[in-house]
Amino acid sequence: MMYVFVIKQVRKNKGISVNQLSKKTKLSPAYIKDLEGNRKYNPTMKTLGIIADALSVNVKDLFYTKLDIDELKEELDARIEMHGIHSPEVLEVSRVIDLLMNLIFKPRELKK
Repeated sequence: MMYVFVIKQVRKNKGISVNQLSKKTKLSPAYIKDLEGNRKYNPTMKTLGIIADALSVNVKDLFYTKLDIDELKEELDARIEMHGIHSPEVLEVSRVIDLLMNLIFKPRELKK
């Protein structure tokens, strides 16, 4: 399954710094930043559970999958309507959709 982590957005919404999350989870700040930047795609469910517990969310709240694209598009439309197309709120959802689309189509491009 292809997925995009949104740990950074969840963490920021909770007002928690990377260092605070690192201390709560006993994971290195560098590893957390790699997950947040979608440079690491291999955490165990145990690791995701530790992060989710530290942020007081469900594990599923930490990422989106390609199955969420339609829901994200609806969220994007709602944010455009509410905040305007160039708002940070729109950019946040647009970035997640772009990352998911790149993950979906990149493997096919590599086969050519």
